[in-house]
Amino acid sequence: METSCIVMTSTFYPPFHLGGDAVHVKYLAEELVRQGHEVHVLHSLDAYDLKCRGHRPRAARGEVSTYPVETSMGAASAAMAYLTGSNRAAQRELSRLVSRVRPDWIHHHNISLLGHEILGIGRAPKLYTAHDHWLICPRNDMLYRGREECMGRDCAACLILSGRPPQMWRDHSFSRNLEEIGQTIAPSHYMAGMLLEYLGLRSEVLPNFAPRPEIARPGPTTPHFVFAGVLEKHKGLDILLRAYIASGVEAELHVLGRGSLEQQVDACASQTGGKVRNRGFLQRSEVLSELSSALCLVTPSSCRENSPLVCIEALSLGVPLLVSPRGGLPELVSGPCGLVADLTVDGLASALRMFEEETAMRNTMAANARRRYDEMHAPERYIAHYLRLAGGLS
Repeated sequence: METSCIVMTSTFYPPFHLGGDAVHVKYLAEELVRQGHEVHVLHSLDAYDLKCRGHRPRAARGEVSTYPVETSMGAASAAMAYLTGSNRAAQRELSRLVSRVRPDWIHHHNISLLGHEILGIGRAPKLYTAHDHWLICPRNDMLYRGREECMGRDCAACLILSGRPPQMWRDHSFSRNLEEIGQTIAPSHYMAGMLLEYLGLRSEVLPNFAPRPEIARPGPTTPHFVFAGVLEKHKGLDILLRAYIASGVEAELHVLGRGSLEQQVDACASQTGGKVRNRGFLQRSEVLSELSSALCLVTPSSCRENSPLVCIEALSLGVPLLVSPRGGLPELVSGPCGLVADLTVDGLASALRMFEEETAMRNTMAANARRRYDEMHAPERYIAHYLRLAGGLS
């Protein structure tokens, strides 16, 4: 098999990360290395410090070569990248890297705090994966003021009302750098549609993958639902907690993650006599253990989700999904391997009761979930498609 040299860029890379997009980059890099390719990943420690402002985790050595960008300015350097669209330290490091390893292609992921000017570096063909709305939304999330679904395009007013400075660099220079991208990858049909509507940018739909699961220990035996993600309103957790209490179901609700709604989760735990359980932030093996025996994974986001990695992890375990109708979430339950519920207390409560009471329905959806994973989200399928796309550019 012919092997390739690949350079990737990502603002975050595990263990210095916040969300699923960085985990996807790690999964992709490691899978390519397993198949004999050479992979180099550039990421920003300054950006991690800006977002986390705490103790850095210890990085484990692996077969993927990583290049953390760290400056004497620290978090201020990443903040300047947000303001100016330029990160000189990242640009210098990437220039040195591509000059030294001469990659067959460069794959950009979330570059929000690496700056758009990084797109112009290197002569190798370039790919970009639209993990979020960064190309079209300065907030990345299409939430007006961070509170409600964006229905317009007044970005400057939204940023000011959100307490963020406008990004004046989103002009012709930004558009010129986007032209450097030879192939854009959209993890969902929803995202492909957004890119076409807002930018006239055509993309290839390539659903994200998750590694085949290895469960080290069995999950909880008590019937339970799982919510996994940041504990914030835009994830629909506040509505889910009210819906769970209103539903009257016997199964527990296990909440996995950290965020500003932790006190509300703890209050619901007291109100329900411990049936709502705050599990906190868990490692992947622990998340898979919790998911493996769940009635379903509940992802009731009020924001426009793209393709949450935890949903794909659930499908890999044969766990059905309960999702809201926002963004690319409905695509994940095609099969059907889950339910789409109205983002209301009554809508979610009714769906929770169905998952608890309708055993035959749940079992059918569980079988469909595993089949959906094999057909759409398995590593082999993703890598084969990915290499065809990249090979077409080289």
